[in-house]
Amino acid sequence: MISAKCLTYGRVAFLEEALFSFLNQSDLEGAELVIVNDYPLQTLIFEHPQVKIFNLKKTFKTIGEKENFTIEQCKGPLIATYDDDDIALSNHFANIKKYFTPETNILHWKGGYYNHPNLTSIVHLGNSGMVFTKDIWEKVGRSPIMNAGGDTVFRDAVHKLGGVTDAYPLDEEIGWFYRWYMPVNGGVYHQSGAGFDVLGQPNIIQRHAAHIEYLRKQKLIPTGEIVLNPHWDLPYDQILKDFVNKKTPS
Repeated sequence: MISAKCLTYGRVAFLEEALFSFLNQSDLEGAELVIVNDYPLQTLIFEHPQVKIFNLKKTFKTIGEKENFTIEQCKGPLIATYDDDDIALSNHFANIKKYFTPETNILHWKGGYYNHPNLTSIVHLGNSGMVFTKDIWEKVGRSPIMNAGGDTVFRDAVHKLGGVTDAYPLDEEIGWFYRWYMPVNGGVYHQSGAGFDVLGQPNIIQRHAAHIEYLRKQKLIPTGEIVLNPHWDLPYDQILKDFVNKKTPS
């Protein structure tokens, strides 16, 4: 069973694309999507037997605590990192089952860069989206109680135990888009791009919360009860085909 863990905070526009990506998987047998929302001004609603949403009225102090709470709610032995601002094509879960061997503790996707004119940014095809076992998460002491940099510390701790698999799917088989920056609703904050928290400066949670509050005041962030509408804003499967065709000599 694959449990896709999805942490979110005020980013409905992105989350709806991630939700559609989950529902659009060619192989959903035994899979679940676990969404943890700790933005108190939003209550997210979506009824589906394989989608669990936890709406919390208090924001976690650290991303590490939020990660651990989310993984605790996951039923599966495999935890797939499924960020709310990234895109999974329909073959992503099939790829996980293909590349995650019994000896694997953590799986990394390797891919190429693609510049799409409508994104005004780099899309990394195949990278990020780590997959790991729940057992190995327990063995390394769970996710570190950190904000920025916690993902790197967790990854390095798992690496020390071995069992690292780097998957190199063919271009046309890539199933994961890692979006670095999107101009929708003023862009996004990335934990992996924030370095480490610095004493005396606002941490990444505080910065992101301030950013969301700014967007809310601009009437770009909805509040209250929100029934999620899963959809894609762009044809990501076609974007992949365009990428492959550009790399293939005519």
